[in-house]
Amino acid sequence: MSAPARPEERTDASMLAITTGFLVLHFIFHKPWMLVVAVCAGLIGLLLPPLARLVHLGWMKLAMALGWFNGRVLLSAVFFVLLTPIALLRRLGRSDGLALRKPTGSVWTVRDHTYVAKDLETPW
Repeated sequence: MSAPARPEERTDASMLAITTGFLVLHFIFHKPWMLVVAVCAGLIGLLLPPLARLVHLGWMKLAMALGWFNGRVLLSAVFFVLLTPIALLRRLGRSDGLALRKPTGSVWTVRDHTYVAKDLETPW
């Protein structure tokens, strides 16, 4: 069995992904230039390995940039646009689901419950 290929040696997979992606986009948006790009990417992947390697390196740089953008910008936006208002509304409400506010007495909760067979049938 051969050793797995390093990411920089996966030019054929990158070219196939680019070709397939532009074919799918062509079928969705019906733009002829997308079909031309798909055919050119496929031919480059098959016939011109040095050029395919350059395209692959550019594709990986784009992937790194998108990963940085998704990890920092988009997730931060989701946090501040969705989670922060929900947390503020929850804090304005009077519910204390985790019992985090200062208790008046003990925080120990007594639960007198005898387990029966029915409890074990559907635990969730």
